[in-house]
Amino acid sequence: MNFQGNFNKIGTLDVSPFKHLLDQLTQEHWLEDTQCQRRYEVHRQTQSIGIVYDYDFRHANPTVQPSFKFFEPALMPAVKMIAAHFDDTPEGISLAKEYGPGYCIRANLVSLNPGGRIEPHQDKNFSLTHSHRVHIPLVTNPLVRFDVGGEIRYLMEGEIIEINNRRTHNVVNESNSHRIHLIIDWVIAGQQCCCADKTHPKTPCNPEVCLQTDRLNISCTCHEI
Repeated sequence: MNFQGNFNKIGTLDVSPFKHLLDQLTQEHWLEDTQCQRRYEVHRQTQSIGIVYDYDFRHANPTVQPSFKFFEPALMPAVKMIAAHFDDTPEGISLAKEYGPGYCIRANLVSLNPGGRIEPHQDKNFSLTHSHRVHIPLVTNPLVRFDVGGEIRYLMEGEIIEINNRRTHNVVNESNSHRIHLIIDWVIAGQQCCCADKTHPKTPCNPEVCLQTDRLNISCTCHEI
């Protein structure tokens, strides 16, 4: 989702329950599903575990993966904090009356290899551009640098940070250890994209009417750097 700025801090989470669960994982767990790494060049130096995830990047009715049960006790406090941040606002309350409450459309664990990088890119499909991408570092260190829109930051463990995924972003891990983030995509049901008033003012956002702006074939100047 596009917004004014690159990073937006939502809060802080105690990640010790998550780290306890991560300590129980083996390399086999991380390599069980490599479809993301095979499909997307920018993710070749990562491993991921889908908790709530669909390969078609749907925008509703997400699939809860088998791993959810294992991670649920650690995951739900994060989900509740994110829900409160986005839903307990005038816009969230107003939209919920017509479209229902917000929801988690995706939740994934992503491990970036020691010395690895995620190359510069912008998120361009419908669901990614119409959801709020939230990162929570679970295992990290000061040698991991996250660049969004030219602003470079070290995200500390437990910080709940929304990133502006419509701006060019990349990650570099210059350390000798894995960097692990929990990434949650949150949907405010019925929320319009920033370009809606200009490109389809009387039509709700959908994959067809937003296609050209989602793919940046029509440039977005709503929140310029």
